[in-house]
Amino acid sequence: MGIFAEGFKTSPYWWEAAPRPALPEAPLPSAADVAIVGSGFTGLSAALDLARAGRSVLVLDASDAGHGASSRNGGMLGSGLKLGYGDLKATHGQAKAVALVREGIAAYDYATDLIEREQITCHLQKVGMFVGAHRPSHYEEMARGLDLVKREAGLDGEMVPASATATEVATRIYHGGRIIPKNAGVHPALYHQGLLDRARGAGVTVAPRSPVTDIARGLDGFTVTTPRGRVRARDVIVASNGYTGPVTQDFRRRLIPIGSYMIATEPLPPETMRRLFPNNRMIADTKKVLYYYRPSPDRTRVLFGGRAAVWETDTKVSGRTLHRYLTGVFPDLADVKITHSWTGNVAFTFDRLPHAGVRDGIHFAMGYNGSGVAMATYLGHKTAQRILGKPEGRTAFDDLEFPAPAWYSGTPWFLPLVAAWYRLQDRIAA
Repeated sequence: MGIFAEGFKTSPYWWEAAPRPALPEAPLPSAADVAIVGSGFTGLSAALDLARAGRSVLVLDASDAGHGASSRNGGMLGSGLKLGYGDLKATHGQAKAVALVREGIAAYDYATDLIEREQITCHLQKVGMFVGAHRPSHYEEMARGLDLVKREAGLDGEMVPASATATEVATRIYHGGRIIPKNAGVHPALYHQGLLDRARGAGVTVAPRSPVTDIARGLDGFTVTTPRGRVRARDVIVASNGYTGPVTQDFRRRLIPIGSYMIATEPLPPETMRRLFPNNRMIADTKKVLYYYRPSPDRTRVLFGGRAAVWETDTKVSGRTLHRYLTGVFPDLADVKITHSWTGNVAFTFDRLPHAGVRDGIHFAMGYNGSGVAMATYLGHKTAQRILGKPEGRTAFDDLEFPAPAWYSGTPWFLPLVAAWYRLQDRIAA
């Protein structure tokens, strides 16, 4: 039996409620105080703060506003970094590790407060996340890590033993897991639309379908070139993350773009959804090639994501792969059909940490390692504060080296090898 529902779409499920906005292609201004490359969460968060501080702001995007990961992601607004506290401590020392994990908490608090303060209707649900242990050893590692981060950094959390896993998610594949309280569900495309509306309401000019072809530094700022004209700007922010191209090669060679794939199931009975997700949590796991999934904001269907392909592929192909993964987690959904299958780029870094700062006079914030909803919003805000000369713009990320191996130019040719190694580790891990 086919797995695709009648009317199946290869566009994101999120676009049903928030299609990409058809903004007018008005003439570009000849000058702006700040030009921002990228109209996702990072760019719009920075633009909103700058405009409300009286700066003229131009946001440029190669496609429609928010066409990239900001309107395609899983809608999980979290407080965590890709690296755990123990790894951070081993690499950077205790004081820096504490400061970095607390930036993650600050990002969560800032993003959720912004949504509530601005009254953005985007189904914010502060439900927490459950991270399932792929192996018994992973459970023990998580428990030790939680004890350490509670003791040294004051973070909260709770371990759930294997015998109680069904109280969090109705699957038998996990050996217990950890609850992360500061994690929320959100409708990412509606959140993006809310940020876009407020930025434009504050006077920000948003120019879709205006790819930047050159950024030239002069004595008194920059000249930003697009096919629609040139703009002089005192400051420039690069906020393109997983869509960073060769025009900003210095940033591109520090980022690893990876396609993340998702599917949406057809609507399921309410009793099924209550059984699968008793606490409405966001769900992830400890595999190297992990799954992440959740109930839709209206609790009618399962939204399921993962690394279904190394290179960009047809979303029907990735949809079949993710459906197989889904039924591995929930065998009783084998006959459930898919209504949407889509993909979008996330950007990993070589040290698996986000980065923000200034390089050659250009401000940047990027490299969220698949956890960018809160952090992108937060670092966009911090970048704006930096431009405004406010001391609050400082973060624990400021003095981190942003690694760029000499052998890497921005095309991740090594991904098939890494993916094969990770999948092998997932199969043989004790």
